[in-house]
Amino acid sequence: MSPRSPNYDDALVISVCANALMKRLMVDTGSSTDILYMDAFQKLGLIVSDLLSRSSLTRFTGDSITLLRTTILPTTLGQEPESKILMVTFMVVGLSTVYNIILGRPTLNRLRAVVSTYHRTLKFPTKAGVGEVKSDP
Repeated sequence: MSPRSPNYDDALVISVCANALMKRLMVDTGSSTDILYMDAFQKLGLIVSDLLSRSSLTRFTGDSITLLRTTILPTTLGQEPESKILMVTFMVVGLSTVYNIILGRPTLNRLRAVVSTYHRTLKFPTKAGVGEVKSDP
């Protein structure tokens, strides 16, 4: 691999629109839930009344953690006309991380997405053709 080549083993990190442009979203096919970190929740201008039911999440960090709550956000992936808008239920957690969001299997499956870490791309069918989101540089 040349010094200019991307590292194909890096996580697929993309940007999406969830109320506002949100960068540093990690696509994680191993995650059984969609996660929104509290810092990102606050950056989106959301308030406590935007939070719904409380539950817990197991094995996320190796232990069971209590979630702050869940929230549902319209989330746009791709660029018009090859884009999709989904209402995504995010579990909001108060942990520190370099990512704002983890997009897990629930949304990837609803999107019918194909994830290629080698190509650093997420592709999905839309009414106008194939939508695509490339990894952030």
